[in-house]
Amino acid sequence: MKLFKVKAYNSLWFGGLRHMSGGEEHYLSSLRLPSIMVFFPFVKKDKKGACYGVALCDDSGNIYLPSPADIVGERKKGGNWRVLRFYKHLNLPLIKGTLKAFESAEGYFITEEGFKEWKEGSISDKHMRTWSSFAETELKVGLQINKDAKTAEESMLYFQERIRLKRGIYISFMAEKPALTEGFIGGERNPAEVEEVKNTKLLSCLDDDCNVKKGSYYRLYLLTHTYIENLNTEEKPNHTDIELKLKSVHGGGEASFKVVWIYSKGSEFISGYDKPAVEMLRPGTVILLEAMEDAKLGDVVQIDSIPNAKKIPKDNFLESSWNTGILAKGGVE
Repeated sequence: MKLFKVKAYNSLWFGGLRHMSGGEEHYLSSLRLPSIMVFFPFVKKDKKGACYGVALCDDSGNIYLPSPADIVGERKKGGNWRVLRFYKHLNLPLIKGTLKAFESAEGYFITEEGFKEWKEGSISDKHMRTWSSFAETELKVGLQINKDAKTAEESMLYFQERIRLKRGIYISFMAEKPALTEGFIGGERNPAEVEEVKNTKLLSCLDDDCNVKKGSYYRLYLLTHTYIENLNTEEKPNHTDIELKLKSVHGGGEASFKVVWIYSKGSEFISGYDKPAVEMLRPGTVILLEAMEDAKLGDVVQIDSIPNAKKIPKDNFLESSWNTGILAKGGVE
C-alpha cells in the first residue's frame, strides 16, 4: 500500500450529498476530507481498483489521519488528551484519576507518531493537530440572476465555504497504484495532479500481522466509511449484540468478533451516480471488539458486511475498499 498526494490548483469544496436549494439554504460548508469515492477516478481502471483511506500529508512525507474517536480532551478547550479505556466490571469506557470534563476530539488530526502511540494505548498532546493548522476557510459568495429580467432572484444570495490548504499541505489517499496521475477533484472539478509520497513512516507499519487470540480485545480504527448490517436498528446504544467477521485486505485470513463498544464519529449517507444512499459510519470511528476465535490477520482488515440494496454492486463494494480499518490490540481493563 502506498500514499499519494493530490496537488490541486484551486481551493476545494467537498459537499457529499448536500447541495444548495434555492430559498432553503444560504450557507453551505465543506467536508474536511471527502470519502474514498472522490478518488475512484484516480485508482480504478475497468472498474477495478481500491482506495484504502483519505488523509492529509505534507512535503516532508508526514501523514495526518482523523483522530480516533476514543481519544478525548478537556471539554471546550482540548489538550490533556487521553485514550478511553473500557472497564469490564462497569461495562463502560472511563477516564480515571480526574474530575475534569472530557469530550471527543472533533476536528482534530493525529500524527503518524501519535497513531503509533494510540496503538499502544496512549497519546501525547504534541501529536494532536487542529484542522486550522492545515487549512484556511474561504467564502465564495454567489447570487442567482434572472436572465430575462436582469435582476437578482429573490432569496438566492448564497455563501459557499471552500478549503484553502496551507503551503506544503495536501489531501492524500492510500492505494496500490493510481490509474491516472491527472484529473479533477472536488465539487467543482478542480484540475489536480497525483504524485506518490515515498518517504512516509506510518504506512510501513501496516504490513504487520496481528495474531488474534480468542477472548482477547482489539480496536478497529476505520480508515473508510463503513456499513454494518442492522447497526441502525440495534436497541442497545453500544450495539453489543452485533457480531462481525473481519478479513485481511492482503494475504487472506478471517475471524469472527463480538462488538463490545463503538466510539462513533457519527454517520452519513454515501451515494454514487444512480445508486441508493447508504448510511455508513465515518472514518475515525473506533470499534472495540472481542475475538471469538484464534486467527492470523493483517492489521489492515475489512468488515465483511455489504448493503442489501438494489443497484449496489455487491461484487465491487468491498473490492473498492469500503469497510476498511486498522486492527490494534487492547482497549479494555
